[in-house]
Order: sequence, then C-alpha cells, then structure tokens
Amino acid sequence: MQSHQLSRRRFLQLVGAGAASAAVLAACQVPGAAPSVVGETGAAPTQEGVTLSFGHHWEAAFRPRQEEFDRRYAERHPGVRFEYTYNTWSEHNQIVPTWAAAGTLPDIIYVHGRYAFPWNHEGIMISTQDFIDNDPEFNVAGIWEEALRLYRYNGKQYEIPYDHGPIILGYNKDLFDEAGLDYPGENWTWDDFLEAAIALTKENQWGYGGYYNQIVQIGGNELGISLIGPWGGEVFDETETKILIDSDEARTAIKWWADLIHVHKVAPQPAQAQAIPAGPWVAGMAGMFALASWGTPTLIQSANFAWDVAPWPIGPVRRICGSFGSGFGITRDSKHPEAAWQYLREYLSKEGMEFMWGESGRGSPARKEAYESWLNSPGAPAHAKYYLDALDNYAVTGRPYQTLGSGEVQDVFSRNMSLVESGDMTVDQAIENIIAEGTPILEAAAKRLQGS
Repeated sequence: MQSHQLSRRRFLQLVGAGAASAAVLAACQVPGAAPSVVGETGAAPTQEGVTLSFGHHWEAAFRPRQEEFDRRYAERHPGVRFEYTYNTWSEHNQIVPTWAAAGTLPDIIYVHGRYAFPWNHEGIMISTQDFIDNDPEFNVAGIWEEALRLYRYNGKQYEIPYDHGPIILGYNKDLFDEAGLDYPGENWTWDDFLEAAIALTKENQWGYGGYYNQIVQIGGNELGISLIGPWGGEVFDETETKILIDSDEARTAIKWWADLIHVHKVAPQPAQAQAIPAGPWVAGMAGMFALASWGTPTLIQSANFAWDVAPWPIGPVRRICGSFGSGFGITRDSKHPEAAWQYLREYLSKEGMEFMWGESGRGSPARKEAYESWLNSPGAPAHAKYYLDALDNYAVTGRPYQTLGSGEVQDVFSRNMSLVESGDMTVDQAIENIIAEGTPILEAAAKRLQGS
C-alpha cells in the first residue's frame, strides 16, 4: 500500500490553490439521477487510474467544500476520478439497503452512528481493521474512543468517524440580558437551571426549548443519557438487551423533565413548539436549549439573536451528557477498496478534518488535534471550548448503538414519551409501556445476533 503522508502546510496550499474554482463544481445530484463526476485535472492518468463513487448526504451549500477537497486530492493522485450521489440524510439511510440489495453500493458512503451496527452486521460494509493495522501513519488513536466505538463490529473497526459531538447547554444571551440574569456558568446545577428557566418564561417565551423541541425524549441516543444520567440513571444496560428506566433514579429524572412542561410550565408542549416553523430555540423564543455541536451551524445561519454555550449542568449524582456522531466506510461492492482506503486516510486525517469540518464551521472533528480549527472557525460560539471539555471529561456515547433493534425500540420510546410531553400519559404509565413493548424487541434482536 503506497503511503502519501501530507504536511499541514502543503495540504492547505493545495486546497487553497483551488478555492477560486469552487464555484464551477457540478454539485447538484438528486435521487435516481446519474452521478456527477469530479477529477479531470489535466494531469496524466496513472496506469491504474480508478473512479471512486460516493454516497453523500451533504446539502447543496456544503457540496463545493467536498468537491474542492476532491479536486485537490485528484491533483495529488493523478488518474483518480470521483462520482457522487447526493441524497438528504433520511433518503440516504433509506436508499443504502436498496443499493445493497441491488449490488450497486458506491465505494464509500456516509454512515450515521445509529446505522453502523446493522449495516455492518448485514455485510453492507467491510472492515477497515487490516488497512489500519498495515498503515502506521494513519493515527487512529488520535480519534476519540467514544467516537470509534460506534463503528466497531465483532472487535474490528469498520467505519471511521469524522465528527463526534456532545450535547451541552445553549442559551439566548439577549433573553438573559433582558431578564437581568447571569449567563449559565461552569458550576451550574439543575436547580440553577430551573430557577433561570422560571425567570425567563413569559407569554410566547419559554425558559427551555428542549433538544430540537423535544423535552422528554429519553430514548434518543445522545439525548437519553443526558436527561437521565445526571440523576444517576441509565437508559439501557451495556449489552443493550435490557431497559433500565424503571430505577428510582431514572424515574425521578423523567418526572423532573416532564414537570418542566406540566408543573413549572417553562417548556412548550409539542403542539406549541410545532406551531413555530423554526422551533422556539431558533426563533429566539427559548432562553435555553440542548445543543449538540452539529446544531451550531443552524444558529450561525438562522438565529437573529446573540447566543452562546455552557457546560451541561451538574446533576444530583454526577455531570454527564450523551454524545454521538457520523463516519465514512468502504462498502462490500467497492471495486477499489485499496484506493478507497487511500482516500479515507487523507480525508479523515488531521488535515482533512480541519479543512472539511473544522475550518468550515461544520461541526466538531472526531480528532482532538483537529479541534482547534473548529474552535477558531467563523461563527463558532465564544465558549465552544465547552464541547471539547465535555468530550474530554464527561460525555459518553448514548445507547442504543449495538443492537439490531435500535430503530424499533427508539420508536417505542418516542411514541410513549410524546404522550408524556402532551400530557396524555403519566410518566409511570409510559415507563411501564416502554418496558413491556421494548423488552421483546431487544430480546428478539439479541437472538438474531446469536443465530447469525
């Protein structure tokens, strides 16, 4: 395997040299259309030139960034060309199994952490472990362990993460200033949070807007442990075969969050949040909200108010929050797995992550050594360092992510917790329903694994 180690200075010279040509990239691809192609650089092709195909979910505004990276890559690797199929995030997750059934998977595809385990189990993706083991210059240890664990299957690394982000506390500085309140601090507890939420709430304004408008959705990967963990509870056991929300700690936590809506009335009910197209947090109608690092571009682009972030508050038992992420991997249908790895090792290097996701402001890179580029990116919150602190000290990867029943069991959580949020079901009844409905799903999933 030929090695192409690239210095940061040389990398930035190469990607910068082509910035002026980014506007001419053919970026638009819709489901079912012929893939777009990049890579005709004018350089003499190598004897073993290849075309690498990709399944991406980037929106139109981010595609020039991707294709600029690839144009520079093609200059460093004459003869390599690129084909893209772009879909939305949800469309991508639906079409990958269709591609797999038809034997038409691209060489490299985007893989969200929720889908890695089932896709790896179904043989859609191939292991990258041998490539990693035989490529000492690819510093896999520089990627956070919490990010890597999402993409391991049967003890081997399959996909490689490009981002991994925790949930911490976002807040509307304008609303805090208007109310004469101090901003959330490093030593804030959930009692401090509640006191501020009450003070911030008035007509058509709430103290807390939730996580993408969700207040009590404890089944979500990064959100569940963030809500229950501070009180000492867990959502699933480590084997992901048992639901643990019937503990005293978890029950207390869930009721605390439900009370924000129905007792303290500092958080909106679902119908209220849904009536606001952008949601209360983006519309500037919520004083505080849960904010993952990948949610910051939304505020950079859309918020008409000053905002910042603070650590996830300290709970009665501990400070803990959930984290999650996304990655890329090589599919079983790839005709050029070696060339695909050669690409990924540069794409997901320190320099690659800095260019693609750090300096662009897209979100938090999965490598700590690339993190400074995001902290210094235009529009990043003033205290973005709190994301790094969470990753280093108290963020955990939110379960479930190692079960074939992940989607089904999360649907059970969502359906019941939505009724808690609307006031149509008690917390105790929801817990009973979730365990009764969810346990057989996890048990059946475990049997499927044992039988494979």
